[in-house]
Amino acid sequence: MSKRILILTGSPRRGGNSDLMADAFAKGASEAGNSVVQFNTAHKHIQGCRACDHCFSKENKACIFNDDFNELASLMAESDVIIFCTPLYWYSFPTQIKAAIDKFYSFIIG
Repeated sequence: MSKRILILTGSPRRGGNSDLMADAFAKGASEAGNSVVQFNTAHKHIQGCRACDHCFSKENKACIFNDDFNELASLMAESDVIIFCTPLYWYSFPTQIKAAIDKFYSFIIG
């Protein structure tokens, strides 16, 4: 049974190890008959969550603040599987993907 797979990459370095690993995974998953979409959080404009709790309250958008998270939220809602592919900086994720992860909060509130 094929799956809709969303790969979130978090490295700000284009073509680095995280991108290579995501590309290899995407190739294998596609060859296995799955639908794969890659979303590079590091090269999108995603602000951190402001904890306003207005998630999904207007125009059926995940966040009332207009940034690229609303695009990501649509992709997440359509996906069966979400893969995270990111380096670790100081024992945590880079800021760019962490902002996206923090906004997953909108799915709890919404």
